[in-house]
This record gives sequence, C-alpha cells and structure tokens, in this order.
Amino acid sequence: MKHTYAICLLLLASTVGRAQSSLTFTQLSGLPDGGRYGMGYSQDQDAFYMAGGGGPASAFNSQIYRYEPSSDSWASGSASASLTPQRWTSLAQPNISLIYVLNGVTAAGAPVPDLQTVSTQSGSFGSSFANPSPASSAGVAVWNGLIYSYGGQLASGTYTDQLRAYNPTSNTWTTLAPMPEAKSAFGAAVNGKIYTFGGFNGVQNSARVDAYDISSGQWQAQGLLPTTVSSQAVAVQGEWVWLVGDFTNQSYLAAYNVRTRQLRTFTSNLPPRRNAAAAVRNNFLYVWGGNTASSNASTLADMWRADVSLLLGTGPATAQASGLRAYPNPSEAGQTTLELPSGTQQLNVFDALGRQVATATPAPGSPRWPLDLRGFPAGIYLVRARTAWGGSASCRVVCP
Repeated sequence: MKHTYAICLLLLASTVGRAQSSLTFTQLSGLPDGGRYGMGYSQDQDAFYMAGGGGPASAFNSQIYRYEPSSDSWASGSASASLTPQRWTSLAQPNISLIYVLNGVTAAGAPVPDLQTVSTQSGSFGSSFANPSPASSAGVAVWNGLIYSYGGQLASGTYTDQLRAYNPTSNTWTTLAPMPEAKSAFGAAVNGKIYTFGGFNGVQNSARVDAYDISSGQWQAQGLLPTTVSSQAVAVQGEWVWLVGDFTNQSYLAAYNVRTRQLRTFTSNLPPRRNAAAAVRNNFLYVWGGNTASSNASTLADMWRADVSLLLGTGPATAQASGLRAYPNPSEAGQTTLELPSGTQQLNVFDALGRQVATATPAPGSPRWPLDLRGFPAGIYLVRARTAWGGSASCRVVCP
C-alpha cells in the first residue's frame, strides 16, 4: 500500500511537471513619460487605466493615462493637474463612469487621506470622498458595486489587517472581519470571494493564500504557495488569477485556480520586474511598467502581451473570452437582446452611477436573454453576466 501511494505521488508530480509551460510575450507600444512603477491600474471593457506611481523623473506622480488595446495607444487624462502626486496607489471601477483612486502615499510619507475620482470618458477630475482609515500599498477589489480595501501601511508606519468596504452610492465605509495577517497584499475578487496572495509585513514576505467570503463575512485559509510573493501584479482570467513578478524573484509568473487551488508556474521571455501592472482582455495577458530596483532610474516603460487562450484549459470558466453582446445597440425603444456567455447564471444591470437597477436569472444553458429597459431613463447602462464557474463578462447598452 505504501509503495502504491508513493507511485501515485510520483505520477502526480510527473503530471504537474508536464503541465508547466513557457509563455511568449510580444512587445507593444511603450508607456508615456518614461514609464511607471507602483501605479494604480484597472480596466473596463473599453480600456486600461493607470494613475500615480513613481517614474524616472519623480517618485510621486499625478498623471492618469488611458490605454486603448484596439489601437495600441496611450493618452493622458485632464485630471492629472488635480490628482494628488502619489505612488503605491490603487484604482477601482465599481461603475462604468468613474475610476476611484485610493491607497496611495504622498511624498511626505503619509497615505492620501481621501478617495479621488476621475471620469472614464473625459478623463476629467471628479469629486473626492473621505477615507477615515487610509493605508498605502493596500489591496483593492470590487464586487457587486462595492470597493473592498484590505491591508496596507498606516500613517504610523505599521502594517494593518483591516478590511473595509466602501459603498459609492451611499458614500459609507463598513469595517469587516480583519485579515489573518497584518500586511500589504494584493489579490482579486472572484465569484463572491476576495483572494489575497502572499504580501509583506515590513519584516518578511508571506506565502499565504486566503479568501474572504463576502456572503458569510469570514476568512478562509486556502493554503501556502511554494514560495513567498510580494509586489506582484494581478489579473483575473475566469477562475484563474495571474500573479506577475515578485520583489525578489522578478521573473515570477504563475496562475492560481480559485476553485481547485491549483498553482501553475510558467517561464517566459517577459523581462524581470516588480511593482508592475497586469490585465486580461480577450484571452490576452497584458503586463506593463514596474521597476527592478529601488532607484527611479530602474523604472520600466515597456508593455507586453501574451496569448493565454489555450494555456489554462479552463473551458467555459473563462467567460470573459466568450463575451456578452447586445443587439441592437442602441436598443430599440429600450428593448434589446443579450447574447450570453456559456454557463451564464446571473445578470445584473447598473446605471451610469453604478446603482444596480435590475437583475435576472436566465434558465441554465440559455444562449440569449431579452433585456427590457423600457421605463428606464435614457442613458448608458452596464450589463454584467456571471457564470457558474466564476467567470464574468460585461457590455454597455445604450437606452435612447
């Protein structure tokens, strides 16, 4: 029996070993202004965004940039003159119209004391909102219109285990169950849970993977990574979370499956980096910026893309790839038809202020769903589909 068990372990190790792959990146247009590291980054169905961060000329910047994947081009927003110069910041997009900038640190060494907003369409500066317990280098996740901020470094210099939720509609903060460790950690929200990976507590790095279940309000230990990781970029592809870079092992590239807890690591031609940004769009993994040392001169200004469509073998779990489409769009008198991703379990409709105005549960296997916006005010609405496997997809619908 012991011999059989040992053989099974060897077979498992052999299978996992064969699953390791090499990923090839293609270089795209370089970042403006000499590049950035420690910047906030986010994405929507149209573009990628980055704000703040350190650069070759200054360790604290206020610029905000928008990247168009379709044209491989960067453009700056008009909000740059109004944003607080900062780095180690975060971006969050709980609705289609505004980017929230939070968790940065200023040149004085103190966390930025408020949430600042920027329009996704015009790039103009919007309102600011109070942040009663700001922490720099904190992780951020968005789920169902709420912004979750966790961990980070307080004004006192100590690291915190706080987890807080911000509701943009009511402009209120709620304190939730604290993290298992006080640290700065990065992660993502997938299928109703916030996952954190590794982190740094001011003394040492962590290898923990933990998940906060939003519905139960409890943290759940998911296990340990084979190595510690910190200062990594994070991107979501269905039920997989990509981890790119590391403070020490700057060539680190891995994907973690939140359902099976499987970790796959990859070699690649991506130049080493830490404190970078990442995003997944149409089954391409994008990585940009970062640095390689503590000096501003090590700032990176490159951007790369790799095809990851067949790499993880997630099948229908990668709902972002299959897309959510509406036709006609603009709708006809408020009526349109949604073409659904495979496995769609729930539909949510949000107005331009990020308020949920409708929800629906299509029958299992439904390829389409009639969306009726008659009686709703004219404007742009965001429709988000979530699948039974944890994937998501979204599209904008114009209601005349």
